[in-house]
Amino acid sequence: MKLVESLFGNNVLVNEVVKKGKSTIVTINNNKYVVKKDKNNIDSIYNYLESRDFNGFPKILFSKDGYNVFEYLDNNINPIEQKAYDMITLLSLLHEKTTYYKPIDIDEYKEIYENLTNEIDYKMDYYNKVIDSIEMHMFWSPSEYLIARNISKIFGALTYSKKSLNNWYDIVKMKSNKRVVTIYNNIALDHVIRNEKLYLLSWDNSKRDIPIYDLYNFYKKYFNLFDFEELLKHYENKYKLTKDEKVLLCILISIPPLIKYDKDEIINCKNIKKIIDYLYKSEVVVSKIEPLFE
Repeated sequence: MKLVESLFGNNVLVNEVVKKGKSTIVTINNNKYVVKKDKNNIDSIYNYLESRDFNGFPKILFSKDGYNVFEYLDNNINPIEQKAYDMITLLSLLHEKTTYYKPIDIDEYKEIYENLTNEIDYKMDYYNKVIDSIEMHMFWSPSEYLIARNISKIFGALTYSKKSLNNWYDIVKMKSNKRVVTIYNNIALDHVIRNEKLYLLSWDNSKRDIPIYDLYNFYKKYFNLFDFEELLKHYENKYKLTKDEKVLLCILISIPPLIKYDKDEIINCKNIKKIIDYLYKSEVVVSKIEPLFE
């Protein structure tokens, strides 16, 4: 309540104060406002986006004492599939409006190449140790059997990623310019609001980078819920990815995650099953994207 008084004054009628994630929804005189601590100079981000003719974000009504007070936006209820398309629509528009090109710094690409090489090598070694340990057991648990039965799929994904990474590095070394956009970098369908137009909430993590990271983060979070190939087509109707961007996207989505082990064998089976489902889905997605490389 002290925060509300410091922002809105002592002589207001506060109807309700509700904490929601990192935001506080305040109802004053039956009007709603969203209060959030300014951790990333959001006003400057908004100013830049507006300068690039992108305004898919809630307005800041005023700022005070390190907090921003935003307009409250009612969200029309939509099926989750519509939210996914709305998210992809906003990402494609954001990337299109904020595109610029800068000279290639080969060290940037070298860093990406080395980081991914290290990740692939680490996971190759990790899964070799996992299967070696399983094969030492006379009797396998259900989760161990699930890993052993699908280990070739795991190693196949890692081998594909390593080979494609070398191909990608050969491509980008020949380029003179790098395409950069503002990426939203905070993918969550709850952040999509459909009101008079489409909005994205929570811009604290936004930064300038290559566009595929928003797509990769979307895929990693929602691979099992949506037809990613169709969503990618929808994205590319508005904003075409370049060949090297598509190759890197395929590499990223093909790298398997590590296993999260638990004391509960049922949870282990679920975690491993999710990894296997991810790899099978990723293989199909990559097979649809690869013909678009040329």
